[in-house]
Amino acid sequence: MSNQQALVVFLRALVAAKKSLALYPPGSETAMAWIERLRRSLDDAFRQGLIFPIRVARDSFAWAGGELPTTDRALKGLRFEMQSRGIGELSIEPSVENWELQAMLELLNKPIEQLASITAAHSYLRDRAVVRVSVGGAGLGGLPASSALDTGWGTGIEESGSGASLAWTDGDALDLLVESILELVDKRFESLAYDRTGLLEWFQTVSRGGRVDRLYAAVNMLGAMAQGSGDREVRARTTLEALMLLPDATLAPFFTDCLLPGAASDLTAFNLLTQVTEDELRGIARHVPRERLVALTTELLEYPWEEGKRLRLLEAITLTLERGAEPGASPAGPALLSHQDPLLLELRQEIIDACRPDVLLARSADVLLALVSSVHPGEYPGFAADALAEIAREALAGGQPDLVLRVLRGVATDAAPEVSREPPTPTMLIRRKLAGPSHVSLVVDLLRRDPPMGPMDVATEYLRFAGPEGVEVFTALLAEEPHRRVRIRMCEVLARVGVPAIPPLLSRLADKRWFVVRNALYTLRKIGHASAFPAIVAALEHPDPRVRLEAVRVAVQVGGAAAKAPVLRRVHDPDASVRRAAISAVGAPGNDGAVPELRKVLLGPGARSEDDAEVQLGTIRALASIGTSAALSVLEAAVSRRAWFWRRAERRVRDLAAQTLSARKPRARVSPKAVDDR
Repeated sequence: MSNQQALVVFLRALVAAKKSLALYPPGSETAMAWIERLRRSLDDAFRQGLIFPIRVARDSFAWAGGELPTTDRALKGLRFEMQSRGIGELSIEPSVENWELQAMLELLNKPIEQLASITAAHSYLRDRAVVRVSVGGAGLGGLPASSALDTGWGTGIEESGSGASLAWTDGDALDLLVESILELVDKRFESLAYDRTGLLEWFQTVSRGGRVDRLYAAVNMLGAMAQGSGDREVRARTTLEALMLLPDATLAPFFTDCLLPGAASDLTAFNLLTQVTEDELRGIARHVPRERLVALTTELLEYPWEEGKRLRLLEAITLTLERGAEPGASPAGPALLSHQDPLLLELRQEIIDACRPDVLLARSADVLLALVSSVHPGEYPGFAADALAEIAREALAGGQPDLVLRVLRGVATDAAPEVSREPPTPTMLIRRKLAGPSHVSLVVDLLRRDPPMGPMDVATEYLRFAGPEGVEVFTALLAEEPHRRVRIRMCEVLARVGVPAIPPLLSRLADKRWFVVRNALYTLRKIGHASAFPAIVAALEHPDPRVRLEAVRVAVQVGGAAAKAPVLRRVHDPDASVRRAAISAVGAPGNDGAVPELRKVLLGPGARSEDDAEVQLGTIRALASIGTSAALSVLEAAVSRRAWFWRRAERRVRDLAAQTLSARKPRARVSPKAVDDR
């Protein structure tokens, strides 16, 4: 639809303002700024033809122009929050005031338990005299208004205005009601899964009257809900602890008739049993016949899943049967090694750790590095270079930069220039692969992460080991990087690399994009090496003033005395910021060669603007810094210059010249009449 984008922009602005308003005190400057942003977005939406009211459908927002499915997470959250408060329809008039928008945002930020119905939401706005923002509820299939409001869901009939229109069909309202109820039930059971006391009370209620079948169904439901979560074991432990607190009259039939028979075929029952401790297993054994446990051990032998857990459960049940059902009974026979033995647990953990992908990757790299460093060059297996390069790529992509640096350090012993080697050595081939675009681009990806300091150190060491080819690729990626924050980090990395980064940076000074040239100059200034100066002189004539400004700064830093003449030409630059930088740069003590040009700047046409005045004030400071008699004579000429009283900028320049001159020459007294000749 033509105004669908307007609705999307407005709803996103509503979400942002709602979240931001909750972070700041009401009436604060920041809170008011967010409300103003929402107002501007609303005005734009009205100009683009958005028509209110906006209705909250089951999976979308609907309005007179069509329907907007809520696939975005933020819009889904807004839809759910409005539904939770019973709001099925929102209407805003074009003449709405900012304080009314603020009241609407405060309504959406209120806890759901305080505003769980459309009646409460409507009353909230009415009590604050809000008339240009109205909310309505979702229809409930023809219920009368009073009945629907009593239910807390609303009628779907708009309460403001003379007309009344049904918001939704009966089917939509019923689906919304069912969806809301199911979401509340899911949340209730999710919280209950961590509450042992609450879970015990629920189990007691479910199993009342000896209904252990219902208790088993409840346990199965909780287990199924926990399957997709990352804390399945925690939930299983809470369930098991609550079960073990039930009375013996409930536990005996539950374990004998439900849980143990189900463990051979039901994954939920099996997972629950694998969480029992040794004491809990002895407690279960007291509640069930011995033959039931024996039968379970036979059934588990044919269990199709989770072999490791199955074998541990078999071992635990067998050990319990050997020791007897009573606590403290001695084992039937000697046990060679307990599954809780510290040495066995340590060995098991080492085996598990050794099978992790990151550990396997590191060990593979060590083996290949040893192979490369030990074999004769003529017998070198060519696959090792490709394999190491692939390991480095996987490590960079998987967040293991230390492993990549270890590989580079392992091949850095053969770091002589490659042109002197015929044919190239194995380590040269590896370093050449690691300097390619596919690997260096992954190094740049590290710089996109926060915090930046660790990745910046890694990137610096990587480029130093990768050599000139890697630095060249990195510099090319800097020229194409769209994000300013990442560009700053990349410039810092090149500055840390130092002199090897100068040639690729100098090649970027001819780029047609001004920001690429400026970034190269900025990095060269951070490196501060004199070899870059000849190429920097040409950048002083760049057409973009931002580049010329950076060129002045870097020329002064790396050029020393040789930079005085080319920088002096920029004291007449068309851009005021470049002029100020150049004037400040040439104002070195005793630099008489700059006085004639500075005289032209100071005694030329008067200051016509604040920028001109700032340039002339900088010129006075530069002449004072030079401090020679020729420089002071220019200041004397500026003091005796006529300054009309209505030209404040010129008077300001003259006054500073007089103050500077009097500070430099205490005995030289200037006549007040000459200073203020009006």
